[in-house]
Amino acid sequence: MFKSAHKLFSFASNDQTGDRRVFHSSQSCPECSSRLWAEANVGEPVWTCPNPDCPAQVRCSLVHWCSPAAMDIAGGDENLVALLVGRGLVRDVAELYRLRVKELAALPGMDKDSAQKFFDAITASMKREAWRVLFGLGIPGIGAVEAQLFCQHFPTLDALFATGRERLMQLAGVTEVMARSLTHWHGDSVNRKLIRRLEKVGVNFKTSAG
Repeated sequence: MFKSAHKLFSFASNDQTGDRRVFHSSQSCPECSSRLWAEANVGEPVWTCPNPDCPAQVRCSLVHWCSPAAMDIAGGDENLVALLVGRGLVRDVAELYRLRVKELAALPGMDKDSAQKFFDAITASMKREAWRVLFGLGIPGIGAVEAQLFCQHFPTLDALFATGRERLMQLAGVTEVMARSLTHWHGDSVNRKLIRRLEKVGVNFKTSAG
């Protein structure tokens, strides 16, 4: 548990959401060397890398986005994702939608046909249900079930993200943890910019409630 007397942790606040993060004073990410962090006052801390540009974080977010349970982009497995990140072609999920067939075909193990298939799978994912987009973002505590629940109450993802924590908690089936996690994630300007970029390239934000 938290033992500040032993100087294992330091705290930082998110002024927009009121949430607090606890940073480990000695443990760091083995890939980017950022200090690991966890949310404060949520029980046993789960230490994660806070750096959105960490290659390991980027790879994990891309594999999750491409998974069948999320955006279902066939071919977007760990091997291909590692190539895309390693070659500097993709730094987040929005940049998948900027890829060109020529760039993909130049990757080791890819040819024009396989590149075209992956490109077509990316294009097809733009029309996936909005709850898949929400789940694919990898927001802590927001699984597929929670994403579908949220999308039942709002016509668009924009409307969902514009809703405050207290209002979200009034919705049937929405817990305080779910509402806090969603608003905390959206409180980060990096995440808000990602949302705008996904919408700009044409990813579907309309829900079945719209």
